[in-house]
Amino acid sequence: MLVIQPKNISPEGFVSFSQGEPVRTGVSVFKQLQLDDILLVSRGRFSAAVFDPPDSDTWIVPSSILVLSLKVESVLPEYVACYFNSSGGQQLLRRHCEHSTVPFISARNLADIDIPIPPLDRQKALIAFDRAVTKYTCLSNRKQELFRHILSGELAPEEQFRRRRAE
Repeated sequence: MLVIQPKNISPEGFVSFSQGEPVRTGVSVFKQLQLDDILLVSRGRFSAAVFDPPDSDTWIVPSSILVLSLKVESVLPEYVACYFNSSGGQQLLRRHCEHSTVPFISARNLADIDIPIPPLDRQKALIAFDRAVTKYTCLSNRKQELFRHILSGELAPEEQFRRRRAE
């Protein structure tokens, strides 16, 4: 089975893996993730993502990720993840969290949370807007990184002189 770990869920609501991941394990008792389950990192930080498996393998999560399965069609899982990742959702989660050495939210406390549920068309618009903001942020960060790389190259005159002399 493949394991989604808390580090694989970004604050922006994406599930991503670095090289060598995902972790594979064999366990005897497990609850298999289903399409559109909401994964909520519940310890240390709070980040939510919607499970959309890249393949047909069996996927599981550790106990530090709460799995929410929606049973009503009037709420989109992407909206719930978007709400939990928003500043208002983060404040709500912090109000209901418990503290030990690391803040965490229990399934019982999560069940006590009421989140605002707008009509479906508004949920879809908010999801699309969140995706646009996330993409814009990602592209802006990449642009900034490229500009810094160009600037670093231009500010390294010793290397340029060495290359010119070698030619």
